[in-house]
Amino acid sequence: MYEAPLLRLAVRMLRDRSEAEDIVQDTFLTVWRRLHTLEDVEKFKTWIYRLTSNACIDVIRRRERQRTTATDPSDLVTVVSSESSLEDATERGEALRHLESVLVTLPAEQRLAWLLFEIEGQSYAEIAAVMDSTEGSVRGRIYRARAAIVRGMEGWA
Repeated sequence: MYEAPLLRLAVRMLRDRSEAEDIVQDTFLTVWRRLHTLEDVEKFKTWIYRLTSNACIDVIRRRERQRTTATDPSDLVTVVSSESSLEDATERGEALRHLESVLVTLPAEQRLAWLLFEIEGQSYAEIAAVMDSTEGSVRGRIYRARAAIVRGMEGWA
């Protein structure tokens, strides 16, 4: 139930499927070990997303300290209908790769907020709970992420 969306989030945050799988596996181990500490069962979804996103942010910060970047190809997948031409599919693929290269330049918190809102469809309140932040702060992060994406995608419209 949670594995697929958590893995999608981790892959998009880290751009490394193997590392994302490790993060999700570690998250489930942490949940298993610490489930008894969860006081409000209704907050389980928020809690598990927070564990995953915090682990991803830790990895990103570690990478930044080591000054390395992920080199794995984009994990954003485009579904091409049978009516689409190869040229259209190629153009969409290039645009998605460019979008991902723009996303990687965003600060981790902005990237996380944008991914949770735009890709995972979470509300501002849910994202605020995951990020241990206010809704206003989440709105600001998403606004700044969108502005950076628009600037980065100029010429692709």
